[in-house]
Amino acid sequence: MHGPLIAFLLVGLLLPRGLDGHSLSLATPMGSTSKTNRPPSVSTHAPGSTLLSSILSKPFQSRLPQSGVSCDDLMPGALENFANKPLLAQTFIQAALALALQGAGCAQHAETLVLHLYRELGNADTDALLIVMARSLGTANSSGQSRSSAALQFNLEQLARTQARRCKGLTPIQGSVLHGRVNSVYRGFLAAATACHQQGNSCAGVASNGTGFFQVVDREGSYFLPHYGARSWLHQCHKVARNLRSAPEHCFSEREQRVHAVLEWIPVASTYYNLGTSLYYATQNCSDLAKERALEGAMDLGFDLLASLTGGVSSVAGLGISIGLKPAVKATIRHYNQQEELDPTLTPTNYSGLVI
Repeated sequence: MHGPLIAFLLVGLLLPRGLDGHSLSLATPMGSTSKTNRPPSVSTHAPGSTLLSSILSKPFQSRLPQSGVSCDDLMPGALENFANKPLLAQTFIQAALALALQGAGCAQHAETLVLHLYRELGNADTDALLIVMARSLGTANSSGQSRSSAALQFNLEQLARTQARRCKGLTPIQGSVLHGRVNSVYRGFLAAATACHQQGNSCAGVASNGTGFFQVVDREGSYFLPHYGARSWLHQCHKVARNLRSAPEHCFSEREQRVHAVLEWIPVASTYYNLGTSLYYATQNCSDLAKERALEGAMDLGFDLLASLTGGVSSVAGLGISIGLKPAVKATIRHYNQQEELDPTLTPTNYSGLVI
């Protein structure tokens, strides 16, 4: 159902040209004619004015100005404290919002974001990131929803750095690997589960590499990544009730809620807006709202994409890994595209202790 639309959307985004044929700078407002230089590889694409016009001709695109919501309201700068978010999170949010803007008929604003990504990542990595996001539309698999959503929600909580948890056992997670600092390794699951329970909320769960060894993973800096055929166990730990009271105070934005309500009625735009704002609210320490947006986005995109993006951000931010933006983006894209080819190692390279 989304095929023709997403094709128009993607080609339009990969051709960052204004309606007058000029390229746009990041600071160029809608309607201006700044003549900044277009990235060299853009000219190698096929002419896209007809495809871009097809996007703009969609009937739902007239709803933004009529609703009191403008294209500016969908830009990253409209999100409070966006500039202080982790750089990798900013990149993924900008890519998602570029797709949302294009779907909402805000072509010039979308192009501005794409040009910014070209400058930060280069053309090839920007195109690859947008293609991964665009091709995920309509790939949701309801059969794996419950297990995948648990891994995704864990990643979002990790980004939000949720504290003070009460734990009550392990729940199996199929199709995802729990990554992080390994506390200990056991030959049997029961021994690993007991060790995790004794650690309390400092234990994220237990990971298995399919060889009979079970790794107890510390919570700090841990995250899930999708991996076909893998199995992990998540330590079920929940926020203490008293911490929930302060969440609405710093997580509620009347303007942002209005934008979300309007975009709910605009196909494609709503999906990618939910993706972008789920990452934003997670890094804003608003895990409940982040989960809500992520679950809405996953209805069309599937859980694997969101788990890959949130896991990618967590792998850099949570573990304090010193890695550049481009390698981090490349690693996230590569994992998502090649996850079925990846094989877990027998014993993690970050653990050199005794196998019990």
